[in-house]
Order: sequence, then structure tokens, then C-alpha cells
Amino acid sequence: MPRVQGDLVFIGDVHLDRDDPALEDFLRFLRALTGSASRIVLAGDLFQLWLGARELELPHQRAVVEALRRARGAGVVVRYLEGNRDFHLGKVYAGDAVDDSGDSGIVEEWGDRRLFAIHGDLANPEDRQYRAWRKVARSRALWLVFQALPRRRRLASALWLERRMRGSNPEFKRAFPEREVRAYAAGYLAQGHDAVVLGHFHLERDLAAVPPSPPGRIFVLPEWKESRRHLRVGSDGRMEFVDSLPG
Repeated sequence: MPRVQGDLVFIGDVHLDRDDPALEDFLRFLRALTGSASRIVLAGDLFQLWLGARELELPHQRAVVEALRRARGAGVVVRYLEGNRDFHLGKVYAGDAVDDSGDSGIVEEWGDRRLFAIHGDLANPEDRQYRAWRKVARSRALWLVFQALPRRRRLASALWLERRMRGSNPEFKRAFPEREVRAYAAGYLAQGHDAVVLGHFHLERDLAAVPPSPPGRIFVLPEWKESRRHLRVGSDGRMEFVDSLPG
């Protein structure tokens, strides 16, 4: 497979929806990355809901999946961090649209930097309602029950879940839990990582760790659809948020 020379790119929650006017811009962005990036990390919640079931793919999802395949075919490594709107993707899309997919975080070695990235939906221990729901929703037993349903029932259930998630837990979306995020990131910095990259919170933040945390930086990715921005790591190791599209 041909390899390209380029940057390491982290993209935050895109949240593409059916008939989304942002779809064409995102596809254009992916095409541009194929020429400028060697590695892409999608930090979860690429769609409003993404299930590991090809037969439930909607047209906007198929368009993005095909664009990711083309990027990989051009030699770009594409890694996926499963978020709170992603379910059981790895067995279906790893090795196809993405190189790998999971929800336990990944490490990227870049020059002399060691970067740890994870979606971040478990960063706030006070969000107990979400944590309880996540445990049930990601259980193997529930997934087996879901897969046993007829396709029409599965699709209807998925659309219902998507609508429900849009309005869930509003009190935990109003303010950025900086103290909790710093404490969460400190655990990974203590493992020898130089920086921690998180999605989930839809806000652009570049934070320097402060004692008692080990030294390092904490990057929180903005929601791509609203900001049209991403985190780019150059060949010199410089990490900065930049605009994704010209103009």
C-alpha cells in the first residue's frame, strides 16, 4: 500500500445527520486530508448514531465510509475512537473504513512525543446517569437481543435511540467540567504520555497540566460541524488547532 507523508490529525465529534448540509464540507475536508495527512484519528461520534451493522447504514453514512476507504487506499492510516453514539463498530469497520476501532483509547507516537487519545465520555464521574445508561447500552446481552430483531425493527429502534440521545442529560452539557477533565487526563499523563486528546465536550481547549498532575498538555477537540476546526500535529511535533476548510 502506498504511504503518504503528512501530519497527524485529530477530528472531534462531527455528528453528521441524515440530509446534513455539512456532509459535503466534511467529504471535501477528507479529500484534502488525503493529500496532507498521514494519520487521521476520528475521536468518536462521527454520526448522530453509528451501529456496527452494515444493513442499517444510511446514505450519508455510506458516503463517509466510502471516503474513509479511499483515504486508506491512498495510504492514510485512519483510527477511530468510539464515542457515546457509536456501538460495536470494530468487528464491522476495522480493516475496512478504518484501521482500528475501540473505546479504550489509543496511543500515537509522533517524533519524540507520546500522545494518548480517548473519546472522553467517562471523564466526568459526576455524570452518573450517563454512566449507568452506558453500561447497559454497551452490554453484549443487549446487542445480541438487538441483532435478533428484524431489520425494520432494528432501524426503528435505532432512530428512536438517536432522538432520545439528542436531549439526554442537558445539565451536563451546559458547563465544561474542567476540574474533572484535568483529573481524568492526569491519570494518563502519569503513564508517561506527553499529551492527552479528548473529544466529547464540543469545546476547543488547550490546557497545560498543573500540579499535582504530571506535566503535559490536555487538548479538548471542538465539535467539527459547528467549528470546522481540528487538531493538527506537524512533523516538528507542534500541536495546534487549525481551520479545516479554506475561507
